Amino acid sequence: MTNDYPKDINIKFNWMGIYQLAGGIVGLGFIILLITRLPSFSIPFLLIILISLGLFLYSIYCGTLLIKRKKSGLNHSLINQFLQLVNFSIAGFAFSYVSGLFISAGVESNDSLYMQTNIGISGCKIAFNSDNETFLINFNFLALFLIIFLFRLKKKISEDEFDVELSQP
Repeated sequence: MTNDYPKDINIKFNWMGIYQLAGGIVGLGFIILLITRLPSFSIPFLLIILISLGLFLYSIYCGTLLIKRKKSGLNHSLINQFLQLVNFSIAGFAFSYVSGLFISAGVESNDSLYMQTNIGISGCKIAFNSDNETFLINFNFLALFLIIFLFRLKKKISEDEFDVELSQP
């Protein structure tokens, strides 16, 4: 099947593609700014920078696929959003990745337990064996919304393709 979708689906592809493209570009900008301000860095830090760069480049790739109306962009975008759904810090290990915007809520514990909410833009935090003993788990509600949005868009496209196949002699 060609990539000729109805206007409403094309608008959704564009919107989601631009969102992921912009989020990836902002994230890359933050990483470049960080690198230019550091006097030196270690091999583990370089590895973390490379992983972060890879994640933001992946977001740009996802956005590009969607803008080009590639159906595979939906699956890649789902993977990208699932990577952003939960961020955590447990026993010195941490992972947080957002490409675009986030609206999150979660629980944090140092000496006491408290709820936190956050709103922000692209960022990435990866830590291995840090001295931080904080327990943190956050859930990104915007990523959840986008996952639901992408699943519904995939379903709509499949239904439209099925209807086209049925209508052909």
